[in-house]
Amino acid sequence: MPIFDLNGGGLIPIRRERAGAYEREIEDLLWNNLEEITGDNLFRVARQPILPYKNRPDVIALDATGRVVVIEVKRSVDREQLAQALEYAGWARNSNLDELAGMYHGGPDLFWEDWNEFVDSDTVVRVNPDARVLLVARGFDPRTLEAMSFLSSHDVPINVIKVAFYVDDSSRRFLNVEPEKEDEVPHLAAPNPAEISAHCAPAGALDFREVSLAQVVDLLGGPVQLTWERPRKGTRYTAALDADGVITLPDGRMFYSPSGAAMAAADVVSYDGWYAWRTPDGKSLNQIRHMIADAASDS
Repeated sequence: MPIFDLNGGGLIPIRRERAGAYEREIEDLLWNNLEEITGDNLFRVARQPILPYKNRPDVIALDATGRVVVIEVKRSVDREQLAQALEYAGWARNSNLDELAGMYHGGPDLFWEDWNEFVDSDTVVRVNPDARVLLVARGFDPRTLEAMSFLSSHDVPINVIKVAFYVDDSSRRFLNVEPEKEDEVPHLAAPNPAEISAHCAPAGALDFREVSLAQVVDLLGGPVQLTWERPRKGTRYTAALDADGVITLPDGRMFYSPSGAAMAAADVVSYDGWYAWRTPDGKSLNQIRHMIADAASDS
């Protein structure tokens, strides 16, 4: 199915980009935009770390429950890449915080402080052995998808995200992010798409992770002030959410991601801004996006 640009008053097709260092560029975008692409707020641990068997997964992260998330970026995924990802998962389920601290991109000394900051807890959250695998690729071999469907139906946590670059006649580039279709992979628990470009709007049923800040502003009836209170730290942050769905900090820095704004405001490695920022009536942005998704599902 082609992607069309509607800004010209008609259906203007945008062609898929053929050239370029696909894997490296996607890995860069993924590392810097984990929440937008995966739909999850993840704690970045390392890029291309060397594992005990000398393998090098593309990205290692942790979620808030302590599950290791192994992310592999490929141009296409076949049985060899699937087998490799499962080997990484085998390592992840036996890993521990000391090992992860040793590969932390900010250095071992900062890992513990940053990890506690991410989970917002004074007690160390240990590694959960139920590791997750996320495969990000332009294409997937059909037989490999069937194998992943089988694994997923037996509760093996494998997620799939399809990504592709597109370019229009003005040489503007777009990144399309989408999960594998459910009818192709019946039991695959794939993340929901998160758009990086406003020109690649998601279609179909609305999941709460697909709700944009612009939709939040529409529901609120216009721009609002946001606050983030952190009683444990004794700090309070403010920001402005404008009519275009952009969060601006008092120093003028602008963000399309609530988590990006939160991380910049507090100078932390990772934080879920959808839960952090609240509107003047005390609702979190997460509560509001759930309201929007629920209303769309009922209509």
